Amino acid sequence: MIPDYFGMNAFTRFALIRTAGFALIMLAFISCDKGNLPPVAKLVAFPPAGDTSVMFEFNAGGSEDDRDFAIALEYRWDFDGDGIWETGYSKISGIAHKYRVSGIYNVTVGVKDLDGFTATASDSIEVYAYNMDIDTLVDPRDGNRYRIVKIKERWWMAENLRYGIEIQTDQEQTDNNTVEFYRNHTSKRYDTVGGVYLWYESMKYRRENPQGVCPDGWHIPTQTEWESLFSPLIGDSMTYVRRHLKDIQYYRKNGPSNLNLDLNNAANRWEDRSIWWDYNGGVTGFWSSDSRWNPECWKYDPYACWFNSDWLSLGYGYWSSCRLAQTAWTSHDSYLSVRCIKDN
Repeated sequence: MIPDYFGMNAFTRFALIRTAGFALIMLAFISCDKGNLPPVAKLVAFPPAGDTSVMFEFNAGGSEDDRDFAIALEYRWDFDGDGIWETGYSKISGIAHKYRVSGIYNVTVGVKDLDGFTATASDSIEVYAYNMDIDTLVDPRDGNRYRIVKIKERWWMAENLRYGIEIQTDQEQTDNNTVEFYRNHTSKRYDTVGGVYLWYESMKYRRENPQGVCPDGWHIPTQTEWESLFSPLIGDSMTYVRRHLKDIQYYRKNGPSNLNLDLNNAANRWEDRSIWWDYNGGVTGFWSSDSRWNPECWKYDPYACWFNSDWLSLGYGYWSSCRLAQTAWTSHDSYLSVRCIKDN
């Protein structure tokens, strides 16, 4: 039986209208509700690469859900991407883990909301071991001792060369049958033991002489040898940027490679014969034995590597000292360090 709306008193009519309106609102809400959605899992791993002494941090705190606050979500972890969860669900959105074995790991987080809906997110990291292939090279020419390390089956000097005679910076390195170098005594941020050489001096003024100033059985690294040093250490799955950061961490001073490329030691000599040690922010430079002819300068541009982990800077290429005609710069000579690599 349908109630007589017009026969109702005002209070009853108001109650009926309010009830009907509420029912319409609920109906509209139900009709628009498409059901609960799974959470959106997000994961950030830091650092992207490190050695077996590093405690890696994984943060899924940026995960979201359409109905629940993030604080209501639960998380579980698979640290090596093998599909086996190392932890159960908990409210902890961030966790740390240390790896004992080198390799590339695909870390996965599982996220669950209050209704039991789940999602996953992954990020990859690279772990490498400390290099324990360390030995000593004694230069028979002067008795200097250098720590050497084996990387990718090749022995590298882990210190900057200091062979020759140290001269003052107001003197010039010349082709006089005597190997000469400059040494920085001005700041603790530089390697005060190794020397810096004009490229021609390092090559003993013979361009086709890869041994240069290195001892017998050793030579100045070629372009290919420098570039192969910075190729992926474990695999090709990482992006270039991540490999770049990994190389910087691996080869830095006191890094796990023990190669210690952060021994800052380089200089420029300007036309007024002044020496500027702190060029380019103190980035370390190392000569290669390779070069190419530069017709603009009418001289050879040597190939070099530069490195600084504080600036996350790693690069290599041809080093030009041409006069820059459209700027205020003047021509100059550059002096970089020398690392020797053992002959095959």
